[in-house]
Amino acid sequence: MATIRVFLTAAALAATVPLAACVGGGDVGVTQGSQPRLANWSCTKGVQLTIRRTGSGIEVNDSRGFTVSLPPDPPGQRERYAKTGYALVFAGRTASWFAQGSGGAPTDCRR
Repeated sequence: MATIRVFLTAAALAATVPLAACVGGGDVGVTQGSQPRLANWSCTKGVQLTIRRTGSGIEVNDSRGFTVSLPPDPPGQRERYAKTGYALVFAGRTASWFAQGSGGAPTDCRR
């Protein structure tokens, strides 16, 4: 009986180990592998963004003179970053950039 129990436990462990490699830790959208530490983005209306990862947040430099550090919003993901007056939402290799003082309409960007 003990031999069967040990065998079943080992079989259950062997079946779950490959599944553990599939867990992504909750990151959705732009992941560390797809979003480089430093990236340049071209946006509508001739706007250029330089986006740098800073730990869990990002720093955005806008060619119109905005430089802002944004935390993930909500915390724990890598798709949406925001603080009062600013937001950046990633969708793969595209993004929408909202900046106060830019007329209120989002700027569409591509990497």
